[in-house]
Amino acid sequence: MFGLGKKIDVDAITKELEADEAYLVDVRGNDEWDALHAKGALHLSVDRIMNGEVPIADTSKKLYLYCASGGRASMAAAKLQSKGFSVENLGGLSGWKNAGGATESGM
Repeated sequence: MFGLGKKIDVDAITKELEADEAYLVDVRGNDEWDALHAKGALHLSVDRIMNGEVPIADTSKKLYLYCASGGRASMAAAKLQSKGFSVENLGGLSGWKNAGGATESGM
């Protein structure tokens, strides 16, 4: 459920990001984002997504979503898929970190 236990291939995702074929999207709140987030991620809270605020126009790019545990990413994924995006729920930020993904704080 919610992508928990999912094996995250950081190298493959990073290659897609570098090739401008995908976005890594943090759907958590502002305080969570400020404390720590995946390096290179776009911050787009689940509240903004659910309100229809999606500043990404290119639906051909894959969206990799994460939150704290995968629940909010699941809600956001359903909304984004209804708008024509290809979406993968990575689960929580801890999964990204445990798979070797880089993180940073503040922005």
